[in-house]
Amino acid sequence: MGALVTRALRPIRSFNIENRAHRVISKEKPDPAPTYPQNIADLKRTLEAVPDIDEKLDKKDPGLDDRLKDVYVTSHGRPEDDITRERQRQSTDRPLPQNRELLEDYELGFKEPERVSYGKTTLRHAIDFIGAHQMNPKEATPSKIALEYKLKEDDVHSVLKYFKTFEVYIPKSKTSPAIFAGPATSRKKLEEHEATNKLESGDSKKVLVNEESVKT
Repeated sequence: MGALVTRALRPIRSFNIENRAHRVISKEKPDPAPTYPQNIADLKRTLEAVPDIDEKLDKKDPGLDDRLKDVYVTSHGRPEDDITRERQRQSTDRPLPQNRELLEDYELGFKEPERVSYGKTTLRHAIDFIGAHQMNPKEATPSKIALEYKLKEDDVHSVLKYFKTFEVYIPKSKTSPAIFAGPATSRKKLEEHEATNKLESGDSKKVLVNEESVKT
């Protein structure tokens, strides 16, 4: 509601605004800002305490000048020039780097450690065994992962339970159907490959049985 009122009153406020602005600027002395009642009361108290306050403020007080001459600062430390020279001499032992090229961005955003202690793993290894478990959970079991990467089996169970690698879903278009891209696709291919192997092994067994029956 307030926005509508502001929008409706905007043409009225901006009516003849340029002429009004020139009228205010052309005044010889602008109107002073209003004085608050508290300021007026403070001014009255000051005039009652010191009636000639305006004359004192306009004149130079020699007593203040004399007291300012007695104010001085004594330094007990070493001069700043000596400290600067000493730091310059120390900096020669530790020169600034001469290579000003930008650092190379790491693949995972940070430098991976060269050595990994027992019971810990890197982000790259975690992505590898999580993806392997998603593709083939029967082969990449938590016990095998823990043995290969030197981890606790309970920790591996927790990681596989609460973390998964991303699966990209490509939506359906006019020319191609919807497909999955990522670990899910690899897992499906692996299952299809195992199924074909089973069928081929079953067909070979049937051929052997038929040959034996023919011989008999």
